[in-house]
Amino acid sequence: MAQTFKDRLKILMKDSRPYTWSKKVGIDKGLFQYYWQKGKIPTYENLLKIQRYSGCSLDWLLTGRAVAFERIEDLPMVTEKTPKYGARNLRLADAINKLRDIYSKKSDKDVETMEYLLEAILAKKSS
Repeated sequence: MAQTFKDRLKILMKDSRPYTWSKKVGIDKGLFQYYWQKGKIPTYENLLKIQRYSGCSLDWLLTGRAVAFERIEDLPMVTEKTPKYGARNLRLADAINKLRDIYSKKSDKDVETMEYLLEAILAKKSS
């Protein structure tokens, strides 16, 4: 179990560098440095930015406690029966980052291929 707020941030960041990750989340580097180096808890607004970006629960982010099973269905994006640190949401965040990378660094042909695949997946789900 992640004992400190910083420990939980490390889990969410995976292999990312702290200040690169904070920029993606939308938290100013100087402010994030205060949280990261001094172990301070962010403001509600910044906690929400972290939660929205990573998909973890606010309860876990603040306390390290897992979400009660009966409340899982009430959480956005979580559909796993036994989530561990919002594992599905971490996978979703990773997939979104990969898509952003494709759109920013790849050729038009790669982007068209990805859009075709996404449309095919979405069409399959709606049928």
